[in-house]
Amino acid sequence: MARGRKPLPQEIKRLRGTDQPCRERPTSVIGEPVRLEDIGSKCQVSGLKSSTPRAREIYWATCRKVAAQGMLDPTFCAQILFYAIEYDIVLRCEEDIKKKGMYVEVEGKRGTFLVQNPSVKQLHAAMEKVLKIGSNFGFSPVDRQRLKMELGDNKPKGFKAIFAMVVNDDEGPDDQ
Repeated sequence: MARGRKPLPQEIKRLRGTDQPCRERPTSVIGEPVRLEDIGSKCQVSGLKSSTPRAREIYWATCRKVAAQGMLDPTFCAQILFYAIEYDIVLRCEEDIKKKGMYVEVEGKRGTFLVQNPSVKQLHAAMEKVLKIGSNFGFSPVDRQRLKMELGDNKPKGFKAIFAMVVNDDEGPDDQ
């Protein structure tokens, strides 16, 4: 169920000039982000050479865009490659649909009939993968922030905090 739009990453707010210290969020990269100048050396991944030229262009453009925002983590590079390959498939399917149309004629034993262009089904599958890779597997900075928050959240809360206070007796409950 949707809970509204996803919150903007801290880096985007900083670039827009709308960040406020009282509403600061954790950054989307865990370590040091890859700088724009270091993309060529830090973003080489296996499978890049075997991909199509357009997929490589999409890959490098996406790497530059994410690095310019200060959100490129070296672990994103493989997912960016998968994103670029699937996005290339989306573009190829769109070209085929423009060329042949939504339906194609097929010769069969009973004569000629129309069937849905196979590129339409491939387009939908590739679009679904592009969206999942872009938002569900850490490519999205918002999802990366959630991962970082889950890793850093080790303090007991709720009943566990009360139990810890009773057992330790020297520290109060965690403010929530």
